[in-house]
Amino acid sequence: MSFLCSGNKKIAKRLVKLRHFPTQRILDEICLLFGRKSNVTLFICNAICAHIKTKDEHIIDVWAAYTLKRTNSITFVVSLQEEEKTGKKEKAESIPLHKMINYSFIKRRVGEYSYEGTEIINHNAPDEYIDADAYCKLQDCVAKYSVELMKEHRYLSLVSVCSKRSTGYGSTSWELKLGNCIVLYVHTKHYIPINEEPFKPHYDGIPVDVREGAFIPFGRTAVEFLEHVQMGCQICGDNNAKGTLGCFIDHPQYGVCGLTCAHVLLSPWELDWVKTVKSGTSIWPLHSFSKKVYQPTKQDSSIGHAVQLIHKEGSGNNSGMDLALFKLTSRHPKSPDFPNASGVMPAGKINYEHWQICSMDRLNLRTERVVKFGAKTEFRNGVIEFDRLSVKHLNCSLQNEYTTITLHKQIEVRPQILSVAFAEPGDSGALVFLGGENDSEHTCIGIIEGGTTNGTVVVTPIVAILDELKVSSLKSFEAENTISEIHGRIENVGNEVQTVRSEVQNVSTKINTMGSSISGMQEGQQAISSDIQHLKQMVIAISTSPNTQQSTDSPNI
Repeated sequence: MSFLCSGNKKIAKRLVKLRHFPTQRILDEICLLFGRKSNVTLFICNAICAHIKTKDEHIIDVWAAYTLKRTNSITFVVSLQEEEKTGKKEKAESIPLHKMINYSFIKRRVGEYSYEGTEIINHNAPDEYIDADAYCKLQDCVAKYSVELMKEHRYLSLVSVCSKRSTGYGSTSWELKLGNCIVLYVHTKHYIPINEEPFKPHYDGIPVDVREGAFIPFGRTAVEFLEHVQMGCQICGDNNAKGTLGCFIDHPQYGVCGLTCAHVLLSPWELDWVKTVKSGTSIWPLHSFSKKVYQPTKQDSSIGHAVQLIHKEGSGNNSGMDLALFKLTSRHPKSPDFPNASGVMPAGKINYEHWQICSMDRLNLRTERVVKFGAKTEFRNGVIEFDRLSVKHLNCSLQNEYTTITLHKQIEVRPQILSVAFAEPGDSGALVFLGGENDSEHTCIGIIEGGTTNGTVVVTPIVAILDELKVSSLKSFEAENTISEIHGRIENVGNEVQTVRSEVQNVSTKINTMGSSISGMQEGQQAISSDIQHLKQMVIAISTSPNTQQSTDSPNI
């Protein structure tokens, strides 16, 4: 090709438009001659990626990469649609990519990663946890570099820590070595995008271990219609995505509100728009969004509408967040209880009487037991793994250039029982609590944002959330319960008074009846007395009559 001598990008564009793509050998020569990050190399590789994507409907992402062993040889990473969305695993697996693609390539299915990270998590033992001083150094290192790393590396999804390093995974020489390290989870291990530099082997003297894995926002499935909504119940947005109503807040401006994750109510482009608004906060009615919230599904009546939508990445020292605050307009809560669990509740179930909020200092207690109730998985127990986690959702549908969810300074929680997930899709927005000595005094540490492909769960600290919302606490039902109790007592007294009134009325009626009887008797007595008096008068009249007198003086015969 003539532009190999001149490096003329215009000639390259003309050839690409005519679909005259270089062969693998010439492409590698271009990379060697002009550099893998040169405009010419990037332009040609991007054109080849776009061309490969047109080969089959199951191909949703293609990107050019190199390896540390072959820095000037380009390989294309081809991502196929995840099985859950196609339902046609056999068809997708049988796509003859080797006949369609005349370049070096590696095939990956979206959502499928090696089990290296999961196996290492499962290998952790209590006596292998990181000591306090080393843990603080790891925290500082992640806080210092995570934001920069996320920006510089497109397919980096998680920045965490571990007490073990992995070497030779996938071979017979795989070995886990004790030693604290920074763990970087990527889309495809060993393959580096051609416009990026490789990770450093150390950051501030702490070694790096690269593994495959990703952050996944949780939003899907759950439960029943509730006459009065409760924390932990399933909610749904206009986009029909499902999540969990985390908690209630008495907001000074909006009144009683519910809290969940913004990605439960918003589409990707809406979420991206919120990030561009001043301070990453959309406030109703100043902005155009008026998102309704339903429980449990969109087929049911609305329970409220969003009043604040927040999407901030955060930094090494400030927690990122993805929040939706919605004003409740119907089916208001009456208690702090969670819905009835459909299955067996584990030890450490949440049955609190008073809200407590976990301070940032308390979050330094790694390996603390935690518990949560989510719409999908209900009650589950977990253990805090790390409290400076950085995550980025890898949206492989790159034909839609939406900015993915990126969150810094998050809490990472692993399952207490490795075979039982701490949370699953549908649990986004659920509250997570530290397990206290008294089950009635659980302390809230944050809300669930999503999970990782290694089985851990991502939690946004509640202290940062309350600071952002400018409220000091979550809604307390204690005063309302007291008032309800007083109302109940008043109602009981009222019932008793009514009963007394009824009894008095009955007695009064009886007295009136008796009075009527007595009055009748008195009238009878008066009639008798009158008759007697009349008889007396008659007797007197007869006794004084002349005829009576004459008769008396006559002789006896």
